[in-house]
Amino acid sequence: METRADSAFFDAVAYESGLLTAMPQLAEPIVLDLLHRHYGLKGSLIRIPTEKDETFRFQDDDDTYLIKVSSADENPDIVQFQTACMAHLEKVAPQLPVQRIVPDCNGGLQVLLETTDGSFDRVLRVMRFMPGDLLANHAATVGQLHLLGSRLADLGFALQDFDHPRADRLLLWDLKHFHRMRPLLEYVEDEPKRALAERIFNQFDTRVVPFLDSFATQVIHGDFSPFNVLVDPLHPGYVTGIIDFGDAVRTPVIFDVSVTMANLLGTDADSPWDQALHLLNGFLRVRPLSTRELDALLVAAQARLLLRALITQWRANQLPQRREYLLSHSKSDWDRLFSTAAAPAPTLSTKP
Repeated sequence: METRADSAFFDAVAYESGLLTAMPQLAEPIVLDLLHRHYGLKGSLIRIPTEKDETFRFQDDDDTYLIKVSSADENPDIVQFQTACMAHLEKVAPQLPVQRIVPDCNGGLQVLLETTDGSFDRVLRVMRFMPGDLLANHAATVGQLHLLGSRLADLGFALQDFDHPRADRLLLWDLKHFHRMRPLLEYVEDEPKRALAERIFNQFDTRVVPFLDSFATQVIHGDFSPFNVLVDPLHPGYVTGIIDFGDAVRTPVIFDVSVTMANLLGTDADSPWDQALHLLNGFLRVRPLSTRELDALLVAAQARLLLRALITQWRANQLPQRREYLLSHSKSDWDRLFSTAAAPAPTLSTKP
């Protein structure tokens, strides 16, 4: 049941996640000047549309880079947490294909930009551009899904000992808060959709919330999704790039798996669970989960897909000029949720 406390909590999480307001964009000549002054780079920019920060592809005579400028609504300490996470992985697990931070002329990993807009200074970061094909553009085989799951488990192991003062940030996408996201149901007008959403919330309340404190918890990537994973079918490890640590957070490990599973649920309407389970089997070959964690994961994967649909509905209300576009993208999420909910729930084993 939704409470006033839940509504206040949702507002607080949305604010810290940097999703309440739209910031004015920096003019590209300003970005080029900043890159020259702080990094000694000269070249050309191509803007890449993103949800929060400003992102560019930068090309000079020799190399290609990814440029990110955080929103003035995002605390620079949280951006520094994401940067520190990437630096940690480069140090302890250089074999993992994680995007690398490029130091500025003084050896720093990010540059603070003073601003009068919003609450915080903005943060400029430069990263190596990782070439490759997005997982979103590739239909993975069973074996490739196993490799994907194994690589996610490897990434989690590499982050086990990482800590940071802002690792416990409030994040709208963090499923440990999912049971407090019922205020989002206000934006669901279709009765069958609302009933399905209520059912998933109720299952989460029963099978996940009572055990949150018992699950293995650490800093996770948080968005190991088809748009943040680069792949090459000819590469023996399949995964050739892991990008975007913008949703990194300390939370139960199963919620990292649930993100990737959610993106696979219902993609085959006849067998809506199969692809997600292939991914899970690959994960379990590297990192076992308890019976209780597996039971919770079945609900958490659906909860993550539902959360994406609900946030999209909410954003459509916040941004009426983009309402039609946003709702067109949420339709497939609802279709996949209905398909998955109609299928028998799988029985999972602690062994792959």
